[in-house]
Formats: sequence, structure tokens, C-alpha cells
Amino acid sequence: MLLRNLLHLYIYMVMVIKSIKMVYDIHICFYMDFTAMDFFLTKFDESWDTPTNLDEKMKDLKRKQAELNALKGDTKSRTTAELHPRKKLKKEVELWLENVERINGEIEDLEQKIGENSFASRGFLKGNVLKKIQEVDELYQRGKFHNSLVVDNPGWIGQALSTTTLFGDAAKTCMEKIWAFLMDDDIQKIGVWGTEGIGKTTIVKLVHNQLLKETERFDIVIWITVSKEMNIIKLQNRIARAMKVSLDEDEDETIRPGMIYEMLVRKGKYVLILDDLWDKLSLEEVGIPEPSNGSKLLVTTRLLDVCQYLDCREVRVPTLSNPDAWSLFLKKVGEDVSNHPNLLPIMESVATECDGLPLAIVTIASSMSGVRDVHAWRDALHELKRNGETVKKMEEKVFQKLQFSYDRLRDEELKNCFLCCALLPEDWEIETDELIHLCIAEGHIKEMDSM
Repeated sequence: MLLRNLLHLYIYMVMVIKSIKMVYDIHICFYMDFTAMDFFLTKFDESWDTPTNLDEKMKDLKRKQAELNALKGDTKSRTTAELHPRKKLKKEVELWLENVERINGEIEDLEQKIGENSFASRGFLKGNVLKKIQEVDELYQRGKFHNSLVVDNPGWIGQALSTTTLFGDAAKTCMEKIWAFLMDDDIQKIGVWGTEGIGKTTIVKLVHNQLLKETERFDIVIWITVSKEMNIIKLQNRIARAMKVSLDEDEDETIRPGMIYEMLVRKGKYVLILDDLWDKLSLEEVGIPEPSNGSKLLVTTRLLDVCQYLDCREVRVPTLSNPDAWSLFLKKVGEDVSNHPNLLPIMESVATECDGLPLAIVTIASSMSGVRDVHAWRDALHELKRNGETVKKMEEKVFQKLQFSYDRLRDEELKNCFLCCALLPEDWEIETDELIHLCIAEGHIKEMDSM
């Protein structure tokens, strides 16, 4: 009873103090022909509410906040679906998401403030709660984006490529030389050449990804894989597709080069990379302009003749030095094998047979990973030397090393599964499920649950 009386007295005193503060406003009201009492009641009603009513308003605010955050979740899901490297989030969407985060923090602070105040004085926080309810309502309405959430990203000039780490000082020097030529305004065409498996594509992929940061220098960077079975129509289609344009298959062959030419010229300063060019190529026949005004053409090929035919500045990719080749071999064969001192002399001889070719080193070292039997290593060395004696050209040496790895697959079914990859086109992105279903169709996977 005493506590209740004290509480009533406290509330009464607060009301009196608030009334005194509004005396001045009441006098003003008389001069403005307002009813003083109405003004007083309005002022007091705006600034105070019973704690019970306040709790109800807080529940209303929390409900609206939950709806707003649900809309935020849906908006983020939409941005995940719509965003890709060519696009960026609209500024209004970014600002809306920031405002949702801001108001969430402010509501949390308001809840804490209400909790810290006494039972009676909490009623004076009514105005803060009503204001937040209005802000949440407004944000909810503004967050109903009916159109796309993204726009074209002007800073995007090409798609990054997956690649591996560069190995060896010679390769790094080669990459630096290519980069210097690309940054030289007096050099328009660069030809990177070297034998199969030497790492040309790896080096140029790294250069490509570094070029994507040069948004002030270039407008677009285009990567095209050409390969052995070069076809002008397919090459034109790939260039057009890289610029998000489609060419009609029935288009006149004399018109198509002009269309490619116009596409590239309209793009401004471009870098066109043609990877794995096996034969001489007529730029005019494809529709590739002679690079000018800062544009560049970069090709990788196995043949020096191709570079010379295109009048490229030549960059030869060398084989790995003996120390670098040995380091790479040890890395791929694994510590559990390389730590056996009895195997080291034979391992060095096997590594020497790889001729400093990164592809051969990685393939052979990986196939011998986990093998600690000295007799198995001797057999491998004997097989490499025997096959190497009949190999003349460098390209054949590479395939001979790959065949060595293939022959070491443990059974015929595994070999057949590997050969299923050869049924797919060159440079085709092989999906795991697709390969498994192909192996099942060919009868190479027969056991239940073997997938």
C-alpha cells in the first residue's frame, strides 16, 4: 500500500513539473485563440503514456521490425541471384540496406533505454517509439523494389580465370616481360611461344587476371581458347559471345568479319588473348582489327612461325631450371616419399627425364606419389628411358610422359573411365555427373552404389 501511494505521488509530481514547463506555451496559446486546456492535454499526451500502453506500442514496433527484416532477407536473396561480375548493386538498394541496419540498431538502443528507466518514467518514451514505428513503415514501403536490384558495372572489363601458382624464376621473368610489352604503347601484338606442357597458358592466365585491374587503361579483356581444330566460324562466335553478342549461324561469311570488326572497335581499348593457336591465322578473315589506339593482341602458340606470321613481339617460355624442376618434383611427389634417402638418386634421375617441363614433372611426380618401393622407382626410370630413346620431337616427349602416367592407373576400368574424357570435345568443361553417367552408359561402372 505504501509503495502504491509513493508511486502515485511520483507520477503526480512529474505531471506538475511538466505542467509548469508548459506555462509559457499556454500563455502563447491564449494570444493565438487556442484553448489552454486543450493545448495542455495535447502536449502532455504527446510526451507521456502509461507503461502498459507503451509495452503494446513496443510490441507493434517489434512486429513491424520483423516484417522489415523479412523483406531485407528477401532482398538479399534477390541480390545474390542477380549479382555477377558484370553487375553491381543499385545505390538506392545499398542505401536501403544500410538504413535497415541503422534502424535495427536504434530500436535495440531504444529497448535498452526503456528497460533501464523506472516503471513510471518509461511512459515519456512514447514519442520515440511512435517515431520508430513511422520510420519502419516508411522503410518497408521503400523496400518494395519492383525492378531489378542491379545495374551494369562500368568497372568490369573481363571474367577472372582460375589458375595455379607460378613456379620458377624463369617463368616469373617471362611473365614480367609479357607485362612490360602490354604496358608499352608502341607494341600492339605479343606472341608467347614454347613447347607443349611448358606453362604458356598458366603464365598468360595470370597476366590476364592482372589485366582486369587495369580499368583505366583497357575497356575489355577477352580470353579465347583456339586449340588445334581451329574453325573461323567457331572463333568468330566465341569472340562475339565474349562480348555478350550472338551471331546468326546463317550470316553471310563475307559479312561476319565486318560484324566482329565493328564489335571490337566499339569496345574501345581491348586486349584480345588467343590461347593455344596451332596454325597461322588471318586476322582479316576473322574480323580482328590491327590493334591500334592502345588495343593489344596476345597469342600463345607452340610455333615461332605463328608469332612471326602475325608480326608479334616474341616471348619464349623456357623450361624450368634444374633446381626449380627438382623443387617442383619433390613438392608433387610428397614428403613421405622424398624423405627416403635410398630413393633420392633414382628420383633425381626420373626428374631429369622430365626435361624441365612443368606438365611432365607434375604428371609423373603425382603418379609416383606414395610409392616407396625402390624396385617400382627403378622400373619407372627404365620405362621412361626406354620410351624416351624413340621419341624425337618435344611434343611427343610430353605425350610419352602422359602415357607413362596413364599406364600406371591401377586397373583397366579406371583407364577406360579416363578415356571417356576423350569422347568430349577439346576444351570442354567436364562435369563430374556427366562423366559418371557416360562411364555407366559405356559399361565401365557396374557395381551398385559405385557412384
